[in-house]
Amino acid sequence: MILKKIVVKGEKGLSLNFGKINYILGENATGKTTFIKLVLYALGTNIDSFIDEIDKENMTEQVELDVELKSGSVYRFIRKLPRSETILVVPLNELNEMIEENVQIMNLEEFSDMLLIEEGYGTQEIPYGNNHKANMRYYFMLRAVTADQDTPAYKILADLGGSIRNYINNQMLIKKAIVEALLGKENTEVQKARLKLQKLFKERSSLLSKIQIMGEVSSSNIFSKEEFSEILKLRNKSKIVEKIEEIKNEKNRLSVEQSKYISKLETSNSKLDDKVSLELARKIAKIRQNINELILQRDDITSVSQTISAEIEKLKKMIVARQVITLIPVEVCPVCLQKMNVLESSDEHCSYCKNQINNNDLERISQYKRMLEESLYEANKVRIELLNQIKEEEKNKKSTENRIEKMKEKFINEQKEKNTPIENLIISIKQRAERLTKDEQMLEVHLGYLNAVDELKLEKNKLEFEINTLKDELEQLEKNIYYSDVDKLELWEEIFCEELNYVFGTEMDVTLDSEYTPIIDEVNIRNISSASLKVATRLSYITSLFHLHEKTNINHLGFILLDSPKDKDLDIDKYGRFLKNLEKGDTGQVILTGSILEMDLYNKDHIIMTLLSDRKLLQ
Repeated sequence: MILKKIVVKGEKGLSLNFGKINYILGENATGKTTFIKLVLYALGTNIDSFIDEIDKENMTEQVELDVELKSGSVYRFIRKLPRSETILVVPLNELNEMIEENVQIMNLEEFSDMLLIEEGYGTQEIPYGNNHKANMRYYFMLRAVTADQDTPAYKILADLGGSIRNYINNQMLIKKAIVEALLGKENTEVQKARLKLQKLFKERSSLLSKIQIMGEVSSSNIFSKEEFSEILKLRNKSKIVEKIEEIKNEKNRLSVEQSKYISKLETSNSKLDDKVSLELARKIAKIRQNINELILQRDDITSVSQTISAEIEKLKKMIVARQVITLIPVEVCPVCLQKMNVLESSDEHCSYCKNQINNNDLERISQYKRMLEESLYEANKVRIELLNQIKEEEKNKKSTENRIEKMKEKFINEQKEKNTPIENLIISIKQRAERLTKDEQMLEVHLGYLNAVDELKLEKNKLEFEINTLKDELEQLEKNIYYSDVDKLELWEEIFCEELNYVFGTEMDVTLDSEYTPIIDEVNIRNISSASLKVATRLSYITSLFHLHEKTNINHLGFILLDSPKDKDLDIDKYGRFLKNLEKGDTGQVILTGSILEMDLYNKDHIIMTLLSDRKLLQ
């Protein structure tokens, strides 16, 4: 994980971007410890207490932490202050903009599981004493990268998670599980490959479901009728296309033949176009023209009515709002709840907007409203008249069409015996064409299903190829990064011994027991009498794990949080060597708070914030 930026919002707040090494130096009681607590809190840890501005004075609203996870995802974690059991998880794009449609609200357990999965740890249960089990939580992992001021140095790992979880903090099996999770052979590349493989498996499963559904649809009852049984047998797409082309050619031939017979029939029926029928046709055309003109007029008057109605409603709201608002003694803004500077009532100026009052405005608006209402009344009268005229013209049109139909019916009856053979031929051609059209449609639908299934199968094959390729890559990655636990422990012990001896300035025999507890010159850290050696051992333990991931593929969090590690028992020389050791790494992040009195010990390029009594953490 890479910590990118932290923001606290509220009456008091802060905004700070992180680099590789980050020193926050300050005087006592200026917010150094609170800074570390805010980072831990944003990552899902329970914090028992903050400073008064956060805990009691309600001067802060929320903390926001931008991070990039090992999976490659970038998020903003938002958690309300000072207490909240939920965290808002907001994905960020390349421009650091929020992707709001993918925002999730998670409880602390869901948030922890998400982080564990995307950071490559996975979810697991940790057994500890008397058949008890604890679910792995992300804040467990934070214990191994944090040096706080509340945990005794001999405990090595920080007691994070709040007082109600102290029973877990004190379990040696939990501590051992945390270290083993950090020592795991997973690395970023492996985790990315596994996440990608998991995503490809989901896509393949989805495609298989779609293929199954498409297959069921293509064999559904729509095609199971006996008349389409032959179509169902066609699975060869080229033959289906050939069959569709044959049908189209036959339909074209029938269309030409049908046109020929219809032409003959129309020629024989042309006697119907006598003087009376032509006159009726002209009359219908005139009626249609009248109807269209009336409809246009009706639409115009409707549009005008709607505009007038909207204006009347607007005026009504203005009048009602004035009457209601002037009756309410508003002294507080309804938005920000701050007291408003309301003027005393005056005949000359408005007490709210302070503009000069025109006493004739209400009467003028009322008159304008009455005028609009009268106009609306007249417009509605005209619209009703137009509707009546349209109905009358429609009635005339229908009457005229009925006369023409009766004339046609009489003429057709007279020509029936002569025209029946031609009509029968046309009907026969029409029926054949309809059957062909239905077959063509069924074939085209069937072909569409087959094409869709083939496209899905092609996509599935591409996914199968990607999956197999990624499997091979993952297998090779796992082979390349494989180290036995023994090799890792030996390398860790070597780095731990080297760093502790350098910081403390003494040659000592440094080892780790089966529970990864430091043994110094064959003495367990709990039994060491030297307070400064305990402090140096704890700090070297954390930094050696931090530097170990540069030598071999362990799954370290990628950062360490050190809250004023310059303990009273650690002299200046030892602490100076510790800082030099801290800065030697090439990867990962360091966030450290310290006293401004020892500013000369720190690399000025890495100091990102200086806190003073008049310039505390939250401004």
